[in-house]
Amino acid sequence: MDVVINGIDMDISGIPIPVCSCTGTPQQCYRWGCGGWQSACCTTQVSMYPLPMSTKRRGARIAGRKMSQGAFKKVLEKLAAEGYNFANPIDLRTHWAKHGTNKFVTIR
Repeated sequence: MDVVINGIDMDISGIPIPVCSCTGTPQQCYRWGCGGWQSACCTTQVSMYPLPMSTKRRGARIAGRKMSQGAFKKVLEKLAAEGYNFANPIDLRTHWAKHGTNKFVTIR
């Protein structure tokens, strides 16, 4: 999947799966939506792996933090400007939204 990062065409399908190290141990994130990522270990209130079971949906865990493709692209642009080596997995721990909600909302 090609994305233009700071004027350079970049194939982001070749970069390693991002991780989140909020629990002290890097946990791989899950693909979410179209090019986005979801944390396996944290919400806006909880940091633990695995995440606890949901009380609302039987057999499912509560959903981790989410990042859309647009937000992930901004993270890539910031890291590219800092000279980050994309051969290493990106730790999204410091890049999740710091405010508001854990839900992805579309304003119509």
